Amino acid sequence: MTSAPTLRQNRIALVDSDALQRLCTGSSLKAIGLDHASFAHLHGLIDAAREGRRFDAILLGLHADAAPVVALIADAWSALGQRVHVFFMAHPTELPHAREALSRSAVSGWRSQMILSPASDADLRAAFHGKGFHA
Repeated sequence: MTSAPTLRQNRIALVDSDALQRLCTGSSLKAIGLDHASFAHLHGLIDAAREGRRFDAILLGLHADAAPVVALIADAWSALGQRVHVFFMAHPTELPHAREALSRSAVSGWRSQMILSPASDADLRAAFHGKGFHA
C-alpha cells in the first residue's frame, strides 16, 4: 500500500507565455531552492488547481497583452481555493503595459510586486525573502 505523495512546500506556479523566460526563470527558482511548476498561460494553472494541485504563490510574467492576463487572477485564486501571493515579472520595455493593466484591474486587496525580467537568482531570492518562502 502506498501513501499519497506529500506536496513539497514553497511550490510556485510560474506562468509566462514566453517559453524561454519560463525555462530561465524556472532554473533560477530551482537554484534558490523553490519548487515550481510552469504554465504557458493562467488557464493551465486554473486547470491544474481544479485537478487538485496546490501552489503557495504565483510568479506571473506580464507582456504587452497584460490586461486580459491580469483579469484571470481572481479565477486562479478561486480555483486554488485561496488568495495566494502573486509576484509579477515584466521586461523593462513592457513595464508600461504591465503597470497599466495592474492599475485598471478590478481585483481588490492586493499589493503588486514587480520583478524586472530577466530576473537573476538574487532578484528572485530578494522578492521571495520574507514572504514565508525559504530560499
